[in-house]
Amino acid sequence: MIIRNSKLEDFADVILLFKQLWPGKELNENDLMIVFSRGIQLDNDEYLCVELNGKVIGFCSFAIVNNFWQEGQIAYVYAMIIDDSLRGQGIGTELLKKTFDKAKLRGCKKIELDSGFPREKAHRFYEKIGFESRAYLFSKDL
Repeated sequence: MIIRNSKLEDFADVILLFKQLWPGKELNENDLMIVFSRGIQLDNDEYLCVELNGKVIGFCSFAIVNNFWQEGQIAYVYAMIIDDSLRGQGIGTELLKKTFDKAKLRGCKKIELDSGFPREKAHRFYEKIGFESRAYLFSKDL
């Protein structure tokens, strides 16, 4: 298993992971390709892939943001996905450890993420590795 920076060639495998995460959501792959290609180039964004036997089986994206509440920089995880068939094997833990290390190197004081209400297994996983629930996420279409 290798955890590495994402490449443009990883996009097709990453989309398959998103389809597992959001099975009922219609994905616009053209828009997602723009987001993905932009994200792997931005200085404040990091996209990581977990590769096993030449196949991407995990993905994490995070951004370094300035945060008044934390009085400094934090890492904000936008996506964290492990292939459904491989969950529970420690892959997600290793991917987040790599994310923590990269965030610390970038001067972050904290790491945060949001997770949908129905994803109770994911919530237990995050709590098990030290995350605490402390806020609600509010969203509005523009």
